[in-house]
Amino acid sequence: MTTPGALPAAAPALGITACVFCGTTNGKLTCEHVIPKWARRSFDIKGPVTVNAREEGLDQRRQVGSIQALNITLDDAICEDCNSVWLSRLERAVKPVLAPMAVNAQPTALSPASQKLLATWAVKTVLLLELAFRQIYLGSRPVEGYEASPPELAWLRASSEPPPRSRVWMGCWDCQQTVPVRYSPSSAPLPTPDGSGVEDHFATFTLGYVAFQVFTVDYVAADQHQASAWNDHTPSSLAQALFRIWPPLLRQPEVSWPAQAFTTADWNRLVTWDGALREGTDAALAEAAVGQPAHERHGPHARSHLTVT
Repeated sequence: MTTPGALPAAAPALGITACVFCGTTNGKLTCEHVIPKWARRSFDIKGPVTVNAREEGLDQRRQVGSIQALNITLDDAICEDCNSVWLSRLERAVKPVLAPMAVNAQPTALSPASQKLLATWAVKTVLLLELAFRQIYLGSRPVEGYEASPPELAWLRASSEPPPRSRVWMGCWDCQQTVPVRYSPSSAPLPTPDGSGVEDHFATFTLGYVAFQVFTVDYVAADQHQASAWNDHTPSSLAQALFRIWPPLLRQPEVSWPAQAFTTADWNRLVTWDGALREGTDAALAEAAVGQPAHERHGPHARSHLTVT
């Protein structure tokens, strides 16, 4: 259990002894800031951010820690080369595209190259957020969350694109500069012919006015067990507000952002695909909202909540 207000140094407890991206054991492992510095500065997030946990079906929340100015870090997990070369290059490339949209809701025509860049950044961010939360709140969440498989992380590093079977959607979130970051992950096994099931990860998160939805899975295990493909057809009620950016849609090579914006009241509709995704008690949910108290929502497959306010 984490002492309220404390941020435990939990990297050794996760057993991270090699770079999570390239696997090297040479040199010192470094600290990665999951929410980029330009975003934290742009939204002027100051002071400590309180973190609470709540188990599904219970109203009582308990504080498990705090984060200074939403400075979410993954410690001692990424080698110097992957961090200061590959990840830095990715962040520098995505900032001119993402920052105007996220901070100022600037209308943007997204080319296939820009969609691939944003999708890669979104998958990277979701996977590192989960690793960081597992590290920071080790033992404090009823469900520890998704741990990305080595093939997923290695594919990202080697190919600079989302791993096979990944899906990424994009929309507009009416943050009104009060809730610049919100995060809601969930998971459930993909059906397989042998009945084993392969755990997947479906997460919704916002950065300013931009909303991302990411689906990813251990594609090696999914292929080995002949797992079903994820249904990537958004319901018609959301089709005008949520569009897929990965894999690219050949019939619509360029997309225009923003579409119709999701409001705070629409959060449940967004994370559950307007109820099309089954709600139940078989996986984890975490929410991160900054700037005002978050409304408790039930996401797809929700079982436990981690709320940052």
